[in-house]
Amino acid sequence: MSLRTKFMLALLLTGLAAVAMVGGLAYVGMTKKVDIIRRQSAANHFYEGMSSYLQKYGSWQAATAAEPFDSFMHSRQDAQRNRPPPPPEQDGEERPEPPPGEEPQRPGGGRPPPPRANGEPPFHFIVADEQFRVLLGAGAYRPGEVLPESARKDAHAVKVGDRVVAYVSPEGVFTPSKQEQQYIDAMREALLAGVTGAAALALVLGVLLSRGLSRKLSHLTSAVRAMHSGSLLQRVPVEGKDEVAALASAFNDMSEQLARSHEELKESHQTILAQAEQMRELSVRDALTKLHNRRHFDEQATTLFSHAVRHKRPLSVVIGDIDFFKRINDQFSHATGDAVLRQVGEILRSHMRLSDLVARYGGEEFVIAFPETELPQAAALCDKLRNMIEGFPWHEVHPDLKVTMSMGVYADLAAGTAEAMLQKADALLYRAKQTGRNRVCFA
Repeated sequence: MSLRTKFMLALLLTGLAAVAMVGGLAYVGMTKKVDIIRRQSAANHFYEGMSSYLQKYGSWQAATAAEPFDSFMHSRQDAQRNRPPPPPEQDGEERPEPPPGEEPQRPGGGRPPPPRANGEPPFHFIVADEQFRVLLGAGAYRPGEVLPESARKDAHAVKVGDRVVAYVSPEGVFTPSKQEQQYIDAMREALLAGVTGAAALALVLGVLLSRGLSRKLSHLTSAVRAMHSGSLLQRVPVEGKDEVAALASAFNDMSEQLARSHEELKESHQTILAQAEQMRELSVRDALTKLHNRRHFDEQATTLFSHAVRHKRPLSVVIGDIDFFKRINDQFSHATGDAVLRQVGEILRSHMRLSDLVARYGGEEFVIAFPETELPQAAALCDKLRNMIEGFPWHEVHPDLKVTMSMGVYADLAAGTAEAMLQKADALLYRAKQTGRNRVCFA
């Protein structure tokens, strides 16, 4: 269930519960108040009727012998209904006294409650004689039964002259009339209509409020999903000053901080990667010539040899040595020797293909691996390099300086390993040295 639906249901149930509680309390309170008022009115009317009944005949025994009380009350009510209403009272004018035994006319022409359609009065009250023996029990006591103390405390005395002839208790049975029941039903229908209207209003408010809340939360949901996809910098609209607005503002701050931290972390990561790559390069390169070192060459030459054997492709290895390098150091200084090494390394590196591998093998020795290269082609490349080294303007380094290089080239994979091929090339280098230097020997 979505949050919008839950919010609508919460408003609807809250509105219904509030209306039901208020309406129920109002209905109970009003019906109770009406019951109290009607009961009190009925009790007063009954008391007045009983007083008139007993005053007319003097005692209960004489009255019941002459006329039943119900007949007396019906006759009395009929007379009151047929009597025209009295004129309005004038200031200072006294209302004439009613005839003996009759109830005074109520102001405004009010009438006691009419009897039921079956002739039954809308009320039954308890009547007892002067010794509190029940005369009319109202269905609660039997005639002749002594009225208990609890029913005596609210009993009203009925006097004939100065003599108490009976007591009327307000306890009794009261049933609403048809008109009163219609009033109660109308009130119930009004409350039901109020509940229905409140439910409709709560539903409309729930739709409107939940739509706004859902729209705000949908922005947050979309932004969170975008962040989950990798786009950390997100902005959602901040509307109003409620809790959702505070949440949106906090989300924007969090998104900005996360994006900033992520960028800083990314930059740091790139720096670390660059430093690691730099460290790796430093670990596999010669510090003086910037060529690869012996360890890296041995590892890569083994890989190139395995590839050549597997795919039956040519591979040539070369080892070269600067001629009379010790004499250069001794005659021109070690600084000049270092300059010679750097320049030879630069000539070799700048004339290599991307697939070729060149390294300083130690001292004045350099090694080269030419993958996908047959022996004649490799020998020709080495002779070209030898000529370039010999023809370099070494006099710019020192006026008397001359530099040459001898090389041995080997290209037979039958040697079995890259190391064995390099040993064969070293033997060819030794031959080049023995036969006059500044030359390329190959086999």
